[in-house]
Amino acid sequence: DSNGTATVTVTADSNGQTFDDTLTVTVVGVDDPPVVVNAIADVNVPEDAPNSTINLSNVFNDVDDDNSSITKTAISSDASLVTVLVTGNTLTLDYQTDQFGTATITVTGTSNGQDANDTFTVTVSGSDDAPVVANPIADVSVTEDADDTELDLSSTFSDVDDDNALITKTAISSDSS
Repeated sequence: DSNGTATVTVTADSNGQTFDDTLTVTVVGVDDPPVVVNAIADVNVPEDAPNSTINLSNVFNDVDDDNSSITKTAISSDASLVTVLVTGNTLTLDYQTDQFGTATITVTGTSNGQDANDTFTVTVSGSDDAPVVANPIADVSVTEDADDTELDLSSTFSDVDDDNALITKTAISSDSS
């Protein structure tokens, strides 16, 4: 984008006679918005992955302004899957525990009140988590020759991926006598 002032001379020639006329042309500069010059690649991670960071310093360019003055912000289309935080030129993707799916991240570069957006996709692939103890079983003390003792195990274990009622439970005694 060019702007400034130029002097233009126009010469008329007729039968050997010439006449010059001079005019000034001024091209007034406009504030161009920033543009995306290095788009952010899509991100693919497994469930429960550690946070990722992305350097944003070379994503945007503004021909009218120093690129270091471009401010960056970001938003996630699904904060239950991945949250975003921009600190200076660093974008942090914080993957939420036991979540999987796809989210769209939009990063905005703003310069002199004008902006440009770069959008990319984050895909978190699911994994089958093992069940965990939700409610520990209390120790049991019984007298000799007592009737059998039944324990309700229905809420003892929890599986974030499956219906808890489908968890198979097996008990093994260290002394079967």
